[in-house]
Amino acid sequence: MALTLLTLPEDILLSILLFLRAEDILILSQTCRVLHEFTANDYLWHTIATHYPALDIAPYVDRNDLSGPALQAIVTRALSVDHNWRKTSPRMQLARLVDLDGVSQMQFVGSHWLVVLRRSSLSVWRVADTTEAYLAAAIDLPGPAVPLKFAAAMQRGCKEVLIAVISPSKSGTLLSAYTAFLKSQRDDANILPSLRCSIYKPQSEGRFYEVHVRGSLIAAGIPQFIDGVLSPGAYRILFINYMTSVQCLVDPQLPQEFTQLHFQISLTQLVLAGVCNQSSLVVRTHDLPASVVATSPLVSESVESLTTPNAEYESPPISDLDYILSADSTHDLPHISSISFHSLVRMADGYIVHFPLHSKDKTPCFAHPLNTHPASSAEIVCLGQTGSRAVWLERRWGSDEYMLMKAAFSPEGENPVVVEPLLARHMALPFQLHMCQALAFDEATGRVALAVHTGELHLLQF
Repeated sequence: MALTLLTLPEDILLSILLFLRAEDILILSQTCRVLHEFTANDYLWHTIATHYPALDIAPYVDRNDLSGPALQAIVTRALSVDHNWRKTSPRMQLARLVDLDGVSQMQFVGSHWLVVLRRSSLSVWRVADTTEAYLAAAIDLPGPAVPLKFAAAMQRGCKEVLIAVISPSKSGTLLSAYTAFLKSQRDDANILPSLRCSIYKPQSEGRFYEVHVRGSLIAAGIPQFIDGVLSPGAYRILFINYMTSVQCLVDPQLPQEFTQLHFQISLTQLVLAGVCNQSSLVVRTHDLPASVVATSPLVSESVESLTTPNAEYESPPISDLDYILSADSTHDLPHISSISFHSLVRMADGYIVHFPLHSKDKTPCFAHPLNTHPASSAEIVCLGQTGSRAVWLERRWGSDEYMLMKAAFSPEGENPVVVEPLLARHMALPFQLHMCQALAFDEATGRVALAVHTGELHLLQF
């Protein structure tokens, strides 16, 4: 009997398929009914999915719990997004969602929801279908002061969103956290949001500067400034678990040579980042405080100091002291990324750097040079959760022209880096790009939300 592909033992056929690209397997699945059924194998698609970090998977869903056919559909959509994203002058559609003035910040929560911060309110919009976008939740913020920034995360079950917002207050700053129930239908009854906590920090004790949310956990950075200069030794992070009402103030024990401090919280770790000796970016990972992740805590308030980090990584010399960390994620990611742009002052290149998150992973950080226009600056930057894609509003100083730029990276360097304009030059926009005051980016779908000074909120999508 002649040996054909279909007569091979299943384990050998599966081993062969694991060497193929996802595109090739999708083509192979269309050749006959037998291969169509076989290529839906769970193990095959769970293995393939590891090579595609930017997948449109619902918050808190573990890809290992998905079936082979479900992952196949998700990877197929991811291939389409990547193809369009890497294409020069891709065809994009612009939809006008709603009129909202005074927008200062936006964030996608999953691929279907957009959180918008304005002068005196927070709102959550369902944008799964741009022709049927509607207001899913609204929060009126107290006080006359304009809020500074916020962070949001979907809660398990995807029916509520937790939003933490920092606002200036008299002689200090205020950290407030709300949960808002999301209307699944436009005509559903409105449910008032719940204020989960409100913490005032007087100026003498520092001020809330940066905030992140993951699950029920809120983390806010509290730097202290001495004569207008940030003192690393006076930097603290306040953790709050709104479900258990536990608070923990953490001293990260950072050396004095650390500047430009930022942090993130992953599934089980605190990730600290800072510029060391005005040269390279250093990332440290620590376990989250046990008191705030415990389901039955013993104390309601505690103070902890971090000890030796689980892992520490250092980047090549970066171009500037300003960098952006990848967006917060509800999934357990293998790495965290940063993006920095070239400096006109220091004449250095920009970089996208991927830092491993797991202490058992001895892989060094992976850096891609970021070749952007030599006489330009990035005005608003959004780096995706996996660090695979980024968008930014670029100002070119010679012509005073504004460009909406895109970039695509591979965490392991398998594909070439793409840096080019997101929009085709012939694409007509109902506004000028210099009018953009806020951007939001959903890496998995390639969608970009733009808020402009004229009070319009638009959505770009493939």
